[in-house]
Amino acid sequence: MPIQDQLAYSLKRKDQEPNKLLAREITDAEDTDRLEELIAFFETKPHKELQKDCALTLAWIAEIKPEMVAPHVGYILGKLNDPINRVIWGSMIALSGIAHLVHEQLFKALPVILDAMDAGTVVTRDHGYRILITLYQNKKYQEDVFMLILEQIMKSPSNQLGQYTEKLIAVMETTHKPQLVGVLEERQQDVVNEHHLNRLNKNLKKLNKL
Repeated sequence: MPIQDQLAYSLKRKDQEPNKLLAREITDAEDTDRLEELIAFFETKPHKELQKDCALTLAWIAEIKPEMVAPHVGYILGKLNDPINRVIWGSMIALSGIAHLVHEQLFKALPVILDAMDAGTVVTRDHGYRILITLYQNKKYQEDVFMLILEQIMKSPSNQLGQYTEKLIAVMETTHKPQLVGVLEERQQDVVNEHHLNRLNKNLKKLNKL
């Protein structure tokens, strides 16, 4: 069956289950030919709903078997400039799934990734942040990426501040603790939601025990 006929829109489905099943079929068989067929179809710029399906299927494949998708990092990065929003966030999910395999390429592409995060949805920002956290764990890029992470924490909406902070704390070098504490103390002034402020203060206490 042609790969496009297995996508959700072709099956007149509004849920993601067909795309997930296709991703599982490709990854279970490690079928690089089918993956290439998916990308080739994506490149034909079919109906926008099919483009969304392609992006999300790639995202599922990247989550399940990232090594299959890693060779296509350049192609996926190009999709961060796509006019279709769901293609952008599907591509960012895929990139976050393969980030541990393609540090150098993603570090070089950080301006594009950061622009997409600034202009994108919560999903785009969250998975872009996941990329930053992955790159931070590489000593080669750590200092540069740490400053970018601090910028994200500084400007993140208060409902994302807690999870962003906690993801960093989980992998943070202790030498970076004072700068993070300084940023969080500054954020205390603008977080008005009681739940979010309590979470911020809890993270500050956790940092002070490190």
